[in-house]
Amino acid sequence: MKFIALADLHLSMYAQDKIIPESSLPERLHYLNTVLKNVSNYALENDIENIVIAGDILHNKSIIHSLAQSIFLDYIRLYNKDLYFIIIDGNHDMSSKSGTGVSALKSLDNEPNVNMIHNPTVINNISFIPWNPETMVDDIKNSKEDYLVAHFGLNEAQLSSGISIVSDVRLKDLIKFKHCILGHYHKPQSVGNTTYVGSPIQLDWGEKGEVKRFLVVDTDSGEIKSIPTTGYKKYIEYKITNENKEDIIKEARKAKENGDYVQLVKHEDIDVDDINEEFKIVDKTERDITDRGITISMTQDERIDKYLKIKKIKEEDFERYKKVAIDIVNSCEGD
Repeated sequence: MKFIALADLHLSMYAQDKIIPESSLPERLHYLNTVLKNVSNYALENDIENIVIAGDILHNKSIIHSLAQSIFLDYIRLYNKDLYFIIIDGNHDMSSKSGTGVSALKSLDNEPNVNMIHNPTVINNISFIPWNPETMVDDIKNSKEDYLVAHFGLNEAQLSSGISIVSDVRLKDLIKFKHCILGHYHKPQSVGNTTYVGSPIQLDWGEKGEVKRFLVVDTDSGEIKSIPTTGYKKYIEYKITNENKEDIIKEARKAKENGDYVQLVKHEDIDVDDINEEFKIVDKTERDITDRGITISMTQDERIDKYLKIKKIKEEDFERYKKVAIDIVNSCEGD
């Protein structure tokens, strides 16, 4: 079986986003819709009839935003004569954290080109296991198929933050499969015989720099190809130093002109006054907080002067700050 794999769309209202004029949709919903259509057009151009989505179509647990649902239904129906969708429930698609929850994707049950999987199902030697914390681990361990499509956190995998979370499923539990295609973690990654598709667009700054993608999976040949997604606004972070400042600013301006979100991070003292209003600047400069050079033998004025220098207050403002500091000290001594 040959199919395209997607996961973790997280469709929502995104009411805080600006509206894109051409579609009248909130920004992230607009880009998700654009990327989904780009992926489907790739499928048509390459004679791939099946698209598998490994959970988390929706974002807000127990809440169905009518606009997000409508966008996805329109998308599915746009290709009702050309593409066939196999979709499993993810944890965000459920009304409860337990296995007794109701799927918000029941609206897809009667779509003619959708196989909506709410319970473990086998198709063409592929075990499709939706999210269910009460039965999922046993369902995985009891599966005898060559391939697995599921939605869960693997013990050895990582979140976008780089953190690994202890999970009930370990890589050793999956070695019996030829390959596992998973949803749940948004960071595209492969661990052993397991591949997380990742989210199709960068949804926030937490996913900055990640190359988002979809997979083309051929279970007959065993080939799995990763295809980058395009057509969305990216979150880009540049590390700026005194040496690369000029080049980084050029790159950052180009990215900003392309419509991407851009922020600059500095780890050393750099004069950024000339670009402060143009870019978001994140200051991660390491400062010595263990030896400030303030000693008990100093006068009060000397201690305050030293502290103001450490805090990089301009010298012309020293007297104003010192007056406030002394007033505070005197008032405390009075108490």
